[in-house]
Amino acid sequence: MLRRYGEVLNIPVICADSGKKAGVVKDVMFSPDKKEVKAFLLENTGLSLKKKVVFFEKLSHLGGDAAVIGDSGSVTEMDRQDYAVAFPEEGRLLGLKVFSKTGGEIGSVRDVIFDGISGKVEGFEISDGLFQDVMGGRKMLPLFGRVELGKDFAVVENEAIEEMQGTGGGIKNKLLK
Repeated sequence: MLRRYGEVLNIPVICADSGKKAGVVKDVMFSPDKKEVKAFLLENTGLSLKKKVVFFEKLSHLGGDAAVIGDSGSVTEMDRQDYAVAFPEEGRLLGLKVFSKTGGEIGSVRDVIFDGISGKVEGFEISDGLFQDVMGGRKMLPLFGRVELGKDFAVVENEAIEEMQGTGGGIKNKLLK
């Protein structure tokens, strides 16, 4: 089942063995090289300076209302140095500018769609400005073919852009019905 980055934020992480809440998802960390979810960063509670992380492979299930882990041992606490080693690349995809292989700017990533079982990034929700979003809706860019994800930019094949063309909604499509 496909999940969106925006839908996963603020859901609770629950331990299956005790029914206790281990935390709440604050952010999703991605591996740009592998194009997959690497971990969920949990909100920090209390005075601890350590970051609480649940690596994706530790999830038992990712539902619409909660993420389930086996037990509290599935949560890893990391100091700043351990966190930097575990996530050497930024790990964030939101805001990346997307370009075609021919150099045309497509827009920027506003949401990330990923497989809730494998963690594989399947596509991006693309915005090319507020006016265009309202009029034509945001478009879904499937990630197939060769896709290069850098720190600041993503470059996609022209076939993916062609597939994206008819995916928006917006006022324009509502008026034409």
